[in-house]
Amino acid sequence: MMKLAGSLSEKDKEKALYEIIGVPYDGNAINKGSRGGPKAIRDASQRLETFLWHKKLELSDLLYYDYGDIKLKLESEHNPLFKAQNIAEFVLEHTRIRRVFLGGDHSITYPLVKYLFEHGEVASVIFIDAHADFRDSYLGNKYSNACVMRRIAELVGFEHVTEIGVRSSSADEYASLNKIAIYDADVMLSEKGVQGVLEEIGKREEKTYLSIDIDVLDPGIAPGVEHPEPCGLSLETLISLVQGIIKGRDVVASDVVEVNPRLDIANGITSLNAARVVFEILACYWKRDNRDD
Repeated sequence: MMKLAGSLSEKDKEKALYEIIGVPYDGNAINKGSRGGPKAIRDASQRLETFLWHKKLELSDLLYYDYGDIKLKLESEHNPLFKAQNIAEFVLEHTRIRRVFLGGDHSITYPLVKYLFEHGEVASVIFIDAHADFRDSYLGNKYSNACVMRRIAELVGFEHVTEIGVRSSSADEYASLNKIAIYDADVMLSEKGVQGVLEEIGKREEKTYLSIDIDVLDPGIAPGVEHPEPCGLSLETLISLVQGIIKGRDVVASDVVEVNPRLDIANGITSLNAARVVFEILACYWKRDNRDD
């Protein structure tokens, strides 16, 4: 299996300061294909330089290791609450290591956060997503990717959840969103903008999980998603958000989800932009940890 560009080799994995873990699961999606997301992101990363021009930083110096994909148990394939015990060997082996999970449909975020929250590794969650994903149930499934933010809010507490970039919901979802901190896509395009949102979110030392649904980007630059939503964010705006959030919060784990290569265009632009976001997360982890001094 091809690893994310810049990853340490198998023989050097004990040196890793950061981990990449794929979760190839789309059991809660209607339009299947996002299980191919981790592979598509890794493949696309090979098309990008590992030297980040704007940071003058060589990513391969950051010491991260791509562990490959979680081997899903057979029952997980048909269980709407994708079983998370398979990740124990990854998330508890190195308690100080920051991680990036590659999805997979957005429903993978709930069991990952649940595992980390129950082991005292996560206290708050920030979502960057086009959709509210705040339904109580969708087509009879309470663990659908359309319900993931509600399940997590119930788990960690509504006051510990922030949503950014949302521009789509049902009427019922919208009526419930006053329970959480939310900065919709209109706010991102207003005078307040990225800087204003980051100032309001503030600097906190609490352990945070950052979840990025790639459909937050405008479908013109990220068409390969299950539910494209017009009038999205630019890649530059998303990267600015990632930089500010990781600078201000102790982000111990993050994910990039909903890349669906079956729905992407021929040049794989969605996977390419997702890989670029993963690179930025790793660079921001490094900068946060002052390892570039």
